[in-house]
Amino acid sequence: MGNIPDFKAKIRRYLKEIPHSVLGVINIGSIEILNMTSGAYNLNFHIKVSQKEFIFRINIEQQSGLSDQIEYEYRILKFLQGFDLAPNAYFFDNSLKFFDFGILIEEYLNGPHLSYEKNQIIEVAQLLAKLHSLPILGTNCITWEDPLGATFDFAKNDMLNYEKRKTHDKKVIHLAKELLARAKTNMEDKRHLFKADSINHTDVVCDNFIKTSNGLRMIDWEKPRVDDGTYDISCFLSKPAQLWCSETVLNSADREVFLDTYSKLSGKKKDLLLEKIRIREPLISLHWILWGAIKLCDFKDNRTSPELLAAHEEKIDRYERIANPVNIEKIIESF
Repeated sequence: MGNIPDFKAKIRRYLKEIPHSVLGVINIGSIEILNMTSGAYNLNFHIKVSQKEFIFRINIEQQSGLSDQIEYEYRILKFLQGFDLAPNAYFFDNSLKFFDFGILIEEYLNGPHLSYEKNQIIEVAQLLAKLHSLPILGTNCITWEDPLGATFDFAKNDMLNYEKRKTHDKKVIHLAKELLARAKTNMEDKRHLFKADSINHTDVVCDNFIKTSNGLRMIDWEKPRVDDGTYDISCFLSKPAQLWCSETVLNSADREVFLDTYSKLSGKKKDLLLEKIRIREPLISLHWILWGAIKLCDFKDNRTSPELLAAHEEKIDRYERIANPVNIEKIIESF
């Protein structure tokens, strides 16, 4: 990540050129770059401008596949403003005139990431119930009209993309195909249970929650969509998704607490939720496993963007933990 100093210098120059009013400061006085954290697709610089703190987000790769990725993220953050769910968004620039990448300036949220303590699990259920209750009109989000069918296709495409990688693991491919074959038996007689009626974050893992002094918030709104709320729920409950952030996973009692809280607050029948999660969670878990496996192959095959190379090196243990074929075997055993 040898070009980070170049990014820092560019950020300083850029901030002096944009209208100070967009950041809500009287003038662009002192500029401090306090820290930088890398996600799988973005570089996130924690900055301070005239004593006000922000995240200056540089979008290196498009996780959603959208050409207007950074504007898409900005729009959903503006839509969510005032609901106490996400950081406020201040400014985006996808012109590529100053940076070779889209940039987003958003509120800096101070606080630790989520842990799997009982009280925090309840807070996640509360946040998701609130998110899923918001009106979908005006979000301009991608919509999965057939949530179950789209989830199956999503996981299948992950498998096909992984199979194209030179360094793919044949055992992972074999197990993924077996899991998809088993999941397909639920498709036609169960897809009617799923409705595209809620805004979903779609990346519901500990790293994307911040415990602020004003309550729990979610970050990284790269790929929200209108979907059945069970996508977010299944993602949060997925063991491979949990393993991305932690070496421990939720136990059955924790899952029960989460589902009881969500069901009560959302007004959704728990029995129906359980049935939909039973059908959908294996596919979402397979997506996470294959995502990790693809990232490992890309690293080995020198396909990783140079700007993200150091970040991926730091995450190798995580990728290996979720991409382990044993994780697929466990899902197959549970069918």
